[in-house]
Amino acid sequence: MTWRRRRNPFEDLWSEMTRDFWEFDQAINRMWEDLEKDPNTHTWYYGYQVNIGPDGKPQIKEFGNIRPRQGRLELGTREPLVDISVDEKEGTVKLIAEMPGANKDNIKVNATENNVEISAKNGGKSYDTSIPLNIKIDPNTADACYTNGILQVTFKKKEPEPPKGVNIKIN
Repeated sequence: MTWRRRRNPFEDLWSEMTRDFWEFDQAINRMWEDLEKDPNTHTWYYGYQVNIGPDGKPQIKEFGNIRPRQGRLELGTREPLVDISVDEKEGTVKLIAEMPGANKDNIKVNATENNVEISAKNGGKSYDTSIPLNIKIDPNTADACYTNGILQVTFKKKEPEPPKGVNIKIN
C-alpha cells in the first residue's frame, strides 16, 4: 500500500497571499519612485470637490496634481481647485481658482461661451484645467484679477437668444 501525502489546503492560500503582498509591495515601490521623480514632491494633493448645481444635483470633480491609476500614481500639472458661482440678480458668473505660487504674468485664461481654460507655468509649478460651463457666458466681458494665489474671473451671463423660426401660412 502506498501512502499519499494529502495536500494541505492552506498551502495554496498562503502562497497566494504571499504573492499578493509581494505585488502590493512592488506597486508601493513604483509609486515612491514616481513621486521622487516629481520636482514638486513636497506638494502632493488629490481630492474631490462637490458642489450642488443649479439643477439641484450634486456635481463631483477630481482635482490635484496626482491621479491614482491601477496601483501607479500619475504625476503631472496641478489642477487648481475651482469654484463657480452664479449671481442671477447681477447676471454674472464668477470663477475662483486657487493657484498658489503662480506668477500673474504667466497665467493664461481662454474662454468660450461654454468653457474656460486656465493654465500657468512658473518654474516647477504648472497649473492646467478646463472648466465646462452649463451656463452660457459672454467671453468679451471678462474681468480677471490675481491676488495672493487666488485667480478670480467674472463674466456676464449671455442672454438666451429668442427662438428663431419661420411663420408658416396655413391654407
